[in-house]
Amino acid sequence: MIWLLRDLDFLGTLLRAANLSFEALLLGGMAYLFFVARPANSSAAVEAICLRGIRWAALALVISEVITVTISSASLLGDSGLPLQAVLDATFFKAGLSAALLAALLSRMKSRATMIPLSLLLLIATVSSSHAAARLDHRPLLGLATAAHHLGTAAWIGAMPFLLISLGHASTVDEARTMARRYSSMALLSVAVLVLAGICMAWFYVGSWNGLYGTSYGVLLLAKIYLLLLMLFMGAGNWIVVSRLNTDPQPLLARLSRVAEAEIGLGFTVILAAASMSSQPAAVDVPDRVSVPVIAARMHPEIPRMQSPTASQLTPATSIETAVRESEFHSTGASDATDRKWSEYNHHWAGVIVLAAGLLAFLSRFAGMRWARYWPLSFAGLSLFILLRADPETWPLGPRPFWASFSAPDVLQHRAAAALILGFATFECAVQAGKLLARWAETIFPAMCALGAAVLLTHGHTSSDGQEELLASLSHILIALLGATAGWTRWLELRLPPSRASKIAGYVWPLFLSAAGLVLLNYRET
Repeated sequence: MIWLLRDLDFLGTLLRAANLSFEALLLGGMAYLFFVARPANSSAAVEAICLRGIRWAALALVISEVITVTISSASLLGDSGLPLQAVLDATFFKAGLSAALLAALLSRMKSRATMIPLSLLLLIATVSSSHAAARLDHRPLLGLATAAHHLGTAAWIGAMPFLLISLGHASTVDEARTMARRYSSMALLSVAVLVLAGICMAWFYVGSWNGLYGTSYGVLLLAKIYLLLLMLFMGAGNWIVVSRLNTDPQPLLARLSRVAEAEIGLGFTVILAAASMSSQPAAVDVPDRVSVPVIAARMHPEIPRMQSPTASQLTPATSIETAVRESEFHSTGASDATDRKWSEYNHHWAGVIVLAAGLLAFLSRFAGMRWARYWPLSFAGLSLFILLRADPETWPLGPRPFWASFSAPDVLQHRAAAALILGFATFECAVQAGKLLARWAETIFPAMCALGAAVLLTHGHTSSDGQEELLASLSHILIALLGATAGWTRWLELRLPPSRASKIAGYVWPLFLSAAGLVLLNYRET
């Protein structure tokens, strides 16, 4: 874990995402219990499950907040030389410990009279460390909007896992139908609150159209909007299902649960994007913005680079100790044109492999093209390619030893990615060949595809040039969105009962995977 502790930006984003996720689950569980389960006269088993879920979410939030405060305090003490008392008086320290204490109290409560006031205090603690608290103007309005945004997220996304679990434990079909309808009404109101609060915050944090596409904060906001639109599209389908529950409830409830699984996955991807946004300055505070002509010039299609410099032409590798100490990353700030050509070559060949996988997966849907079902084998080639080419300063191309280089954060991330890709390629190939029939094995590929896409939203590009940093991140964010769409659409194909919807999903997800390959083929660092 030492490598992760050294990469504080990445670790901070993950911890922030964990805090937001557990907060959403905690508040969403309470919203579901008080406004869905109990008014629906749900069974004792459902209420017990809700209380257990609330308790576990609260305890997870306690642990996450304590870890966040501890690591942030240690980093601040080590880097700034501030006295301990200055750290103890800092807003992040007080807010984090207050949130942990309130979550601990909520884990022991069961009644609305005590849980609702404590949850409001928890919201105040959370908002006090957000962008809203750092503003000098419109602070009360932005604080209220942020709190409303959190509540909307919790009552929609955070409550959804409780709906999914309680539907499986309902004692009767009528009970399940009532809970589904009450949740749908609550979710509809929550979406309205979330969107209105989001528009309010965007008005003050983004400020202009140029801030929306010309800054990292704005681009991540666009990513959030795209993911939310996907969720709303699925939610609209579920709303139609809920309205028809009187006709044939059991199969419709099954379909509702399957779509909710994908909605939950996309919802927590949205929360990860929000965590990435919180690590960026608000767009209105960024004077150096990227213009449309500059973005168009970078994203304009060009012939992929299929010739690579030799490893000996690259910038000489530093020692392992230097790499660990400085937490080096492959970035847009490559030291010279040769290093950039090496990186572009890697991305372009990765694009060829991903594009081939997507096209073969699409062809495998047609009669007479069953040979194309072995498309996962191409990902095994991608895994080997990453292992050999992603880190030219390490064995077998560079002087750094294979095992010792694991202590460098960037190397470990690349090798972990290679191992994951090889793992899900192996499982998916066995599934496609009919050798592995277990239901869980089928979900390995879409789950890993969606998880990898979500983590890619946190992918950092360290560069002294803010514009160059944004331009490089555009491709990665677009790939992340396409990957998330492909992964969860594939999940729907597998999890939905055989129907027209599952068949359409089977044709759609390979196209999104192919699109991700095209984006990789057009990746550039200059």
